[in-house]
Amino acid sequence: MQRRNFLQASAALAIPGLAGASHAQAFPSKPIRIVCPYPAGATTDAISRLMAHALQTESGATVLVDNRGGAGGNIGTEAVARGEADGHTLLLAALGPMAANAALYPKLNYDPAKDFAPLAWAASVPLVMVAHPSFPAPNLRAALEVLRKAPGRYSYASAGNGTPQHLAAELFKREAQVSILHVPYRGSAPALNDLMGGTVQLLFEATPAVLQHIVSGRLKALAVTSPARIPALPEVPTLKESGVDAQIGGWYGFVAPAATPSERQAWLVDHMGRALAQKNTRDKLAELGSIAVDSSPQAFARMMAGERIRWQQLIREAGIKLD
Repeated sequence: MQRRNFLQASAALAIPGLAGASHAQAFPSKPIRIVCPYPAGATTDAISRLMAHALQTESGATVLVDNRGGAGGNIGTEAVARGEADGHTLLLAALGPMAANAALYPKLNYDPAKDFAPLAWAASVPLVMVAHPSFPAPNLRAALEVLRKAPGRYSYASAGNGTPQHLAAELFKREAQVSILHVPYRGSAPALNDLMGGTVQLLFEATPAVLQHIVSGRLKALAVTSPARIPALPEVPTLKESGVDAQIGGWYGFVAPAATPSERQAWLVDHMGRALAQKNTRDKLAELGSIAVDSSPQAFARMMAGERIRWQQLIREAGIKLD
């Protein structure tokens, strides 16, 4: 037996590239872990688990989700940046920790531009601009007239200072040239409750959170922030159709530590791309109010670089501060 093992090892070393190929084929050698830098139960968690299931089904690897929330996504993001770069630990990349937080926090213990290797841009996440039924405008074109005639009279809720909902509304204000009072809450749920109660008049929120209330008539949808209308609300126009030339929304993708070996990055890019291309995956992303994206790692990297510039400039110009 020892002689046979010795001969096999010698043969592998004698054939150029065979030892390296054997090493590459050993990946993954343990479960792949997707770190979601937000608590369980949110859309971010749902997308992480959807990717884990799709990747496991497509590749046969065991894929787990590890929720590490806190500090606007910074805690989980830093853990991956400082963790082992062997391809077995990935990160759900989102707008906050990968683009906006550098301008919101005095110091980050990671560099979103240098510490990660982009793998897959999974989805874009359009928001819906919704209003209380008493708001005196049936659509965004009419709302713009109302807001411009009464600057500062109306208010909008957000899930908190520096959240994507807050940033979306501030970008809308700048592009539409309107003045609306910001009322921050500690999460989407209380913001939505006060909107439906009439305490505030407007809100930007993800489609799944508001769709049932739009259908029931408890809220009215003024516009969607995506480039095109979305299947869940086909009658609701986009911002651009309504006279505001802006695309606003979140996005989700997956990255690995920058030092992850290139052959393992290639394995992940290939299998994650196949997993995201599955009809079942795309349908489930649509159910979560997201739009599946077909993108190369290079395109994902360019998008994130542009988002860092856009949102950090807005945060500084608008003087947005955390609580």
